[in-house]
Amino acid sequence: MPTGEPLRRWGFELIFAAVAVIAAWPIWSVAHPAIQDLPQHLAAVRVLADYGDPELAFAQYFTVDLLRTQYLAYYLVAIGLSWPFGVMAANKLLITASIVGTPYAMRALLRALGGDERLALFVIPLTWNAHLILGFMNFTAAIPLALWGLALAVRLRERWTRGRAIGLGALTLVCFYTHVVPFAFLGLGAALVGIERGRWRETALRWLPLVPAGLATLIWTQLSPAGASTVDAASGGGAQGNAVFMSASQAIAEIPSWLTDVLHGERDSELLVGFGLALVVAAVAGRRGGNASTGPSEWTVRRRIALLSPLAALLYFVTPASYDWIWPINARFPLLAIVFAIVALPRQRGVVGAAVLAAVVTLSVSGSLEVRRAFLEYEQGEVGALDEAIAQMPKGARVAALVFDRGSRQVKFSPFIHSAAWVQAENGGAVMFTFADFPQSPFTFREDRRPPRVGPRWEWMPERVDPARDLAWYDYVLVRGGPGRIASAGQPFERVWQSQQWSVWRRQR
Repeated sequence: MPTGEPLRRWGFELIFAAVAVIAAWPIWSVAHPAIQDLPQHLAAVRVLADYGDPELAFAQYFTVDLLRTQYLAYYLVAIGLSWPFGVMAANKLLITASIVGTPYAMRALLRALGGDERLALFVIPLTWNAHLILGFMNFTAAIPLALWGLALAVRLRERWTRGRAIGLGALTLVCFYTHVVPFAFLGLGAALVGIERGRWRETALRWLPLVPAGLATLIWTQLSPAGASTVDAASGGGAQGNAVFMSASQAIAEIPSWLTDVLHGERDSELLVGFGLALVVAAVAGRRGGNASTGPSEWTVRRRIALLSPLAALLYFVTPASYDWIWPINARFPLLAIVFAIVALPRQRGVVGAAVLAAVVTLSVSGSLEVRRAFLEYEQGEVGALDEAIAQMPKGARVAALVFDRGSRQVKFSPFIHSAAWVQAENGGAVMFTFADFPQSPFTFREDRRPPRVGPRWEWMPERVDPARDLAWYDYVLVRGGPGRIASAGQPFERVWQSQQWSVWRRQR
């Protein structure tokens, strides 16, 4: 039996693993997680994984173009996982990997820096954030990749080896093809870590692994419409589109909304206040300096990475909230600012340090269980007979969705807004509303078999849709709430099925 220090070590490992796994529990507790853009990701993976299936008819409507998307890593892994596990399980596995992987990646970085690895617990309360609830899975998946990449950059600085250099190059490239924002912080952080004053050969060798991702970035910005828009947005405008900025007061007021404030009610706000207090106490009461083996060089490296935190905070206030079709932009940065601030926290000591870490564990578990409760109530009380509604429509059909009741009493944002994508993920075919017309989509409509283009925010205004005029291309319409004008006399659709929340309408024959 382990005793003394080994026993404490094993105890910490078990607690750390348990808290990380509990954080991922909500995603496996329900069949339809209350994540806004998740159905669009499911539909995209289904199109890519089963493109040649004649029953699903994807090839009739779409052309696959993987080079358009910068989210290539996420989709390729999801496709591979979908073949043995199915599309939903594949995406749940990737979400789980990002949730559980983030604290382990932060721990790897803190270890590499000679810091207090227990402080990695601080990222767990942040894993259920607005970006995940909105369904920005590429962004959340790229965060642990960026942290692991920075840890590897620190190790490469300690001792340059070919294996570490190749590993950093591969990880940086994968991070780029997951999401550009965490990748940018990884690239900048790794470049800062690699600098050695007066020893430019060593610096160049440490920067060498960043070259493949740098080339991929250059190609993407020059050849991809999404890349061009991103460059314009980063430069503050450009010739196309409109950049929308927030005032400083509005930006400050919205900071909690982009962190852990994801559920209705006061519970999230209380947890965020508790997290903030724990962070302040950890910063003030911890022991300054490193451990006995940490020298000036290691502290210099830690400070360089910690600089990413104020940089992220600054970018929140100076970058646009949205540009053209890209939203949100500046909202990505508050979460990253706090994540990188954890690197600067001092080593915790004594009773106060133990109390701080215990408080973070409590906040993590409490927050995760609260999300799980909300997901269960959402599934049981609000999703309703969605699967039964989908079963009323044949495989490969053309389906539009009119979502009048898009919100939830449990989670914020609009988890039902992309209900049409649930149909496509299950039945195939072509649907509206869809991300297929967006520049970051890995597939596009064939011009000879596409539905009529819709205006911006079409999916948010079902009351403006004239079924006879706007839905002439579709065979079926899935309606939540409403039903609106589709039920008016003389319309070309007839109701063929109805439940409390949903109804299915078929074009009259």
